[in-house]
This record gives sequence, C-alpha cells and structure tokens, in this order.
Amino acid sequence: MGGGEIDISRLAYKKRLYVIFEAILLMVALQGITEISELYISSFFPRTRLNERIINISIMIVLTVVLILYAKIRKQALSFFPEKISKGYIIATCAAAVVFIIAPSNFTQGFTSVINILYGSIVTPVYEELLFRGYLWNRFGKVMTNRWHICIWNVALFTIWHFLYIVPNIISGDWNVLQLLKIVAGLFYGTILGFIRLKTKNCWATILAHGIMNFFMI
Repeated sequence: MGGGEIDISRLAYKKRLYVIFEAILLMVALQGITEISELYISSFFPRTRLNERIINISIMIVLTVVLILYAKIRKQALSFFPEKISKGYIIATCAAAVVFIIAPSNFTQGFTSVINILYGSIVTPVYEELLFRGYLWNRFGKVMTNRWHICIWNVALFTIWHFLYIVPNIISGDWNVLQLLKIVAGLFYGTILGFIRLKTKNCWATILAHGIMNFFMI
C-alpha cells in the first residue's frame, strides 16, 4: 500500500471518528437540554402526568425545529419524505391517522388520551426519527459506503439514546432494574426502524412505524 493510500485511509478514519463524536455530542446535548428544560418548566406547574406530557411535547417540538435548522446550517438532508409518494404511503398514513383518532381511550379518557397519543405516536416519533433515521443516518452515509454498517451504528446510537433517558434516575439513586427495559426498547425499536429506513430510504415510513408501535406498546 502506497503512502497516498495510507493518507486517504487515515483521512476516512478521522472523518468517521468526527461523525461518531458529533453524533454522541448531539445526543448528550439534546438529552441534557430536555432534562434541564423539563426541570425548570415543571417547577411552575403542579406535578401531574398530564402536565409532564404537555411540557415534554412542547420541548420536543422546539428541539425538532432546532434540529431542522441545525441540519440546514450543516447542509445535511433529512430524507423526511419518500422520493415518490405512492398509494401505499397514502394508505398507511390515513390508516395510522384513523387508528389514532378512533382509539377507544379518546372516548373514555378524553383530553388526557389525546395528549398521550400526541406525545407517544406523533411528536416523539417525528423528533427521534428526524434525529436518527434522518440527520444521523445521512451524516454517517457521507463517511460510510456500506449501508448495513450505517444501520448497525444507528441501532447502537439509538440504544445509547434510550440509556441516556435513565441516567438522571441513576444519578438520583434510582437503580430500579425495570429501567433497563428502556435500553431493551431502544435496541428493539432501533433494529426494526433501522431495517425499515434501510429499505425505504426515508423517514416518513419510520415515523409511521414508530408511531404505531408506540401506540400499541406504550
């Protein structure tokens, strides 16, 4: 191997390390901002589950906008929509909307159920999918040519993301082993959504899948 080839290999390696470092830093920053914002804002309202959901929704909407702006500054595509909106996408979108609207809990729990569905099946999927299967997926795509390698890294980062959810509880002394289910969920979701992203090459499909899975599993 010549010196030029070695230099190119080292440059590619450095670029990969940079993208990995950026991904981890971005994840930690977003989780940190979420946690701090939630603690600050919640101090002004009664500590109820409904208020927590509304606060979380508000924070994620703001962070989603920030993420979109960040991607625009970085000139990084998010692959939000498919290149061609086929009948399958339209049917799947309409079916998901119908499921969310006619959910029995909407008629028994009212506003609380609507907020829970908005949080778990719409806002959270959009936020997380644009981050992982959008921005980070495409960022890794610039330094990796093997799509399966991109997928594996994406699954690993999504699992770490879910571990970061329980870090504040661990720091506060809550070592409930059931919290580990968050990590298992991250691995499970990451694998399925990563495979869907690999096949469809867009975030819209993963947002729909993420939203439906959250609807039936959370």
